[in-house]
Parts: sequence; structure tokens; C-alpha cells
Amino acid sequence: MKYRNAAELLPPQLLQELQNYAQGEIIYVPKVKRKSWGEGTGAKSFYSKRDADIRRNYSHGVGLSKLSEEYFVSEDAVKKILYGKGGLNMNSEEINYSKYFWQNELVRVRRARPEDWEHHKGPGFDSDERFFSDYAQELPNDKELSKESWENWVKANWNSDECILFAFETHSGEYVGGGNLHGINERNGTFGMFIGAAEERYAVAGAKLMLDYAFNERRLNNCHTGFIENDTIYKPLFEKLGFKLEGVRRQQVFHKGRFWDECLYGLLAEEFNAQK
Repeated sequence: MKYRNAAELLPPQLLQELQNYAQGEIIYVPKVKRKSWGEGTGAKSFYSKRDADIRRNYSHGVGLSKLSEEYFVSEDAVKKILYGKGGLNMNSEEINYSKYFWQNELVRVRRARPEDWEHHKGPGFDSDERFFSDYAQELPNDKELSKESWENWVKANWNSDECILFAFETHSGEYVGGGNLHGINERNGTFGMFIGAAEERYAVAGAKLMLDYAFNERRLNNCHTGFIENDTIYKPLFEKLGFKLEGVRRQQVFHKGRFWDECLYGLLAEEFNAQK
């Protein structure tokens, strides 16, 4: 630290005023506190708000690629914002799930994301399961086109009140399946549901959470769905959930040179809640 003679440094009036408080003493004059980065230009508040928006949108189901495109940053930068200091804590052991609605003894449920494609395993191409699921024989496809189709489907329904896509995870965070609520009609209280999982127990557990939300949070009353005759894949699964046969539409679906009947099933809110 360098010492300076105040008589050489200060103007006479200021020196005289200083001598009223201290004479012949060594005084330390601190530096003026500088503003931290971005405070003067507003950049700090801008980026703070941007990062908060990114975290909020991600928690609402917006994927990494969409966030990268919307906020003009790379996906790696988005990840740093999400998981860096002050970001989202994705360690389930550190989150208090004691009052978390979307969970039961087997699974936790969250909104589906575009990157779930890495784990998503739908019915195999050109398989009976695919036909029973989609009611049609699809055209030839490949992995990249299917990935793009999945991502576009998730993005198209981010803010939809009529179709909500979900992912099922174990309590340790392992992706085990998913489902959706679709065709939601608030006026008539009706909706449809699709579920699929690596194991039937996960499908049933995830479906119960979805139905609880639809019946007891959205005030919907009737879940309806349909199955092609002789379906041994999906029909038994929904029957375990309490769905009942309501009717048959004869020769409704054409496949492999013949017409197939469609079996219509439904579940009422009072029937679902009676099981609990």
C-alpha cells in the first residue's frame, strides 16, 4: 500500500475539512464499491429471468431442443442452466415426495418430454400389437422418422387441454412406460386413455394415477375406449382397471382381407372410486 501526503493530493478546502477530524494520522481511503457484472446494464436481471423461464418451461414439459431454439442457446447451455448452480434438482433422494400427488407404491408420473424417445418403446413395427393399438396397418417406417414423429407429437400437445402425454418412472427414476389422456371433453365429462409399459404392473399403476387425476381433479365422468375383437394385449389390461363392455360395433375395422368387430369399453368415475 502506498502512502500519500494529503497536502499534495487534496484541494485546500477539502484538506482543511479533513483536518477537523484527524491531524497527523494515517487514514485508509477505501475504494468505491463497483457494481457486479450486469447490474449497470440490466444484463444480470435479463439472464436471471431467462434462466428462470427456461427452468419453468422445462418443468412443464418443454424439451431441450425447443428451449434451445426459443432462447437461442445450445442444448448444452440449456442443460447447464437446468442442472447448474441454482438450477433444478433432479435427485429424487433429495426431493420431498411425501405429498407428491403423482405417485403410488410402484411409479411416479410426469409429463412426457421429446427426449423420452431414448427410452420410449412403443409396439414393434408390423406387429399384432401395433395393429391392435393403431387400428390400422401402417406404412413402412424407420427409427429416425419414428423419433421425429414422437418428438413432434409431444411438442404439439405441450399446452393442450384435450390431450396430455405422460411418462411413468419407478421411484428410482427408471423410465418404465407411459400413456395419455386424449379427446378430453369438459362439457360432457368424457375422455379416452391409452397406456403402455414394459410390465403390466407398471401400466396398471400409472393408469390409476391418470384416472384419479381425470375423475377427481378434472371432474370428468366417463372414460371410453375400444378394442378390436380377439385383442389379448390391451383389453385384459383395461379390464383389470375395471372397464366394462358397453357394446360392439360389428365389422368396423378392415385388416388382412377381413372386417373385425370393435368392442367398446367404458369406466365411470363412481366405478373407479368404488374400487379404491
